[in-house]
Amino acid sequence: MLDVTVTHDGVRRICGAILAVVLGVSAVSAFSGPGEDDPDQVIAAGAVAAGPPAPLEQVRQILHKQAAALGRGDRAGWLAPVAPALHGRYLGLYRTLRALRVTTVEYRITGGRLPALAVELAYCFTACTNDRPSIAQTLTFERSGTAYRLIKLTKPQRPTKLQPTPWESGDLVVAQGRRVTVAAPKVLAGRLAEVVRIADEAATIDDRYAALAGNRQARYRIFLASEKQWRIWYGGKGTDWAAGYMQPLAGAGADVVIHLNRIRNRAALREVIQHELGHVATIGGVQPGVHDMWLVEGVAEYIGMRPRAAGQTYNLSVLRRPTRLAVPPLRDGAGKAEVAAFYAHGHFAVECLVTKFGEARAMEFVRLRLRLGNTLEVAARSVFGRSFASVEQTCVDRLRQQAGQ
Repeated sequence: MLDVTVTHDGVRRICGAILAVVLGVSAVSAFSGPGEDDPDQVIAAGAVAAGPPAPLEQVRQILHKQAAALGRGDRAGWLAPVAPALHGRYLGLYRTLRALRVTTVEYRITGGRLPALAVELAYCFTACTNDRPSIAQTLTFERSGTAYRLIKLTKPQRPTKLQPTPWESGDLVVAQGRRVTVAAPKVLAGRLAEVVRIADEAATIDDRYAALAGNRQARYRIFLASEKQWRIWYGGKGTDWAAGYMQPLAGAGADVVIHLNRIRNRAALREVIQHELGHVATIGGVQPGVHDMWLVEGVAEYIGMRPRAAGQTYNLSVLRRPTRLAVPPLRDGAGKAEVAAFYAHGHFAVECLVTKFGEARAMEFVRLRLRLGNTLEVAARSVFGRSFASVEQTCVDRLRQQAGQ
């Protein structure tokens, strides 16, 4: 699925491919942060202990304790099972995840045999659901006396679709704003303060639409990418013509990635960030259908350009006369002119809904369609009291007039 947007000065951005991250089936049960029961450790009343646990169970318990230590901010507990040679790597990962405000960490052993095990590290930076994102790792353990210690962390044979994530190398510099957390590689650390200020301003706009969409955000996360990271993060979602994208994290929210060197000025940066946070506000945590891309991108364009009207933006110059409102998604290989026209159409389409029916009702239509999965017909009749065909004709007429100006 190709998914792009356009700013008034030609800067383009994308929303990452909508995907559901399916966690691998665990060879042993998952374990999580403090306060959650581990059914495998519950001993029936009257049972007699059967001696020391088997080696694989010992390692599973080690990982359980390590994950719990990270969740509660216990650095010593996180490093306890790690060999000294790996302390630097694991300390960096600890600092990065804590700075990103990780809320849940959970190791799942998915294969292999001692000493080398395939695992998945499931995580959340917001309120967690059962559908949690994860990364794959290969961990090698060494027996040390009566215990095991972690002596090697290597790339997995089968990484998840999210890998490499921005944070898993543990080398980011992180800055906190009122509403945003912004992280960057050291080469871009000097831009953090600037981006935090701009993103906090943008978040005040996005928060309004998150509330209208019934999807309030505790906090937004933004990762700044250099050209190198742009090409590899999240499986290489970045493209040659984009300046940013939103990466869904299964049911656990979404991240935003921005390529600073492709954005010309402060106004354009605000626009790109506000657009991508608009995706987080409206579709974070859900998976809209591909045929809704006109609405997905249209509402993000509408939010991203606020407070300017569509007619005051670059989109007016590329708007084409439409024959329908719910246009098909962009085809693979679409050229720049086609891409620009698609996003302009979505922007003007959403603005039409706002103009004709009011912003609150237009955003309720967006919520019913994109978040709850109502049909266009049901959403239109529920919110506007009219058939979608009637709404579509009204807005098509309006867009044709605007395109002819």
